[in-house]
Amino acid sequence: MNPKQHAKRNTVVRVIAFLLIVALVYGALTRLLTVNNATEQQYIRSFYLEPKNSLDVMILGASETFTDYCAPLAWQHAGFTSYPLAVSAAQGTMYPSMLREAAKRQSPAVYVVEVNGFLYTEDERKELGKAATREWLDTLPLSCSKVQAIGECVQDKRLSYYVPLLKYHDNWRKPDLIRNSLSLQQQARDAGYSYTKPFLSISMFLTETDEIPVRQQSLDDFNEQSLRTFCEMAKAQGIKNVLFARFPHRTVIENYDAVFAELEAVVHEYGYDFANFDTQMDAIGLDPLNDFANAEHLNIFGAEKFTPYLADYLAQHYDLNTAHSQAVTDEWTRCAAFTQQMLPVCEDNTRRYTSEKLDEFSPVFADCR
Repeated sequence: MNPKQHAKRNTVVRVIAFLLIVALVYGALTRLLTVNNATEQQYIRSFYLEPKNSLDVMILGASETFTDYCAPLAWQHAGFTSYPLAVSAAQGTMYPSMLREAAKRQSPAVYVVEVNGFLYTEDERKELGKAATREWLDTLPLSCSKVQAIGECVQDKRLSYYVPLLKYHDNWRKPDLIRNSLSLQQQARDAGYSYTKPFLSISMFLTETDEIPVRQQSLDDFNEQSLRTFCEMAKAQGIKNVLFARFPHRTVIENYDAVFAELEAVVHEYGYDFANFDTQMDAIGLDPLNDFANAEHLNIFGAEKFTPYLADYLAQHYDLNTAHSQAVTDEWTRCAAFTQQMLPVCEDNTRRYTSEKLDEFSPVFADCR
């Protein structure tokens, strides 16, 4: 190799090395600074810690899925594994990307899809949608699926979703926010999995004087198209079992019967199932005041009733696998033990109406790990 060729090769090597360093630094800074809701972002990240093809049930939706349902309790009750992959106020447009992310790692016997995301009004979509979309998309690992999800969920001004540092570069001025996010990520890595898969207890209950909201939710054209897009994608992926479910709410919806009849008709058109647990509160044993944290979510007492009810429903209607490897069984046994230590604290806080939100990362449960 002559001197000119040698110098040219060295230049190419230096450029490649420089670009690799830039990419590594950019990746590290992006992960460090991209924080909006550290706790719920960790709920998403912890999904990727679950062993591949170890989950019997995947639950997709908004915050109801991890406040109303506790996966380790379902494991203890019915012997199946499950995980809610969700974010607060998730929009129906986000559900296809949730399904893709779940299907890349898991082959569950059934997907449970909480339908609230298909019922938001246009104003609610504008008010709640951006924060939920950012939380979901900004937490997804960089991949072709993420790029596709951005195209599905974001109508304009997409650049900051592709390059999150454009939005979050000032987070270096918020050391407590960054420190909390890093702490949650480290706790999850140390455990190797989520202890509660996840579960969040809201330490509140309804009273006779609480006003129950009346909402004008509907399956409008936008929502119906979102629902159909999800169903068509599930069909295209060969997914046979999807249960669209309305989890228990106290919210009053105008034209309630017509709204859910229309939603159910669309779901059945694609050969999927629908269950409205709003109408089964007596069978579940839910107290309309003491078992609800607010009009949209159950508290710990409600979750302890709804979880086994839903678990029984799933076990009766779908062929769920309850035979797992020893490693998976050991993990879920530890998770169930952790959850059993967590429940009395959640119950006590709820009785005292502390308004706290408790999950596996709450300092009070540090000694349970």
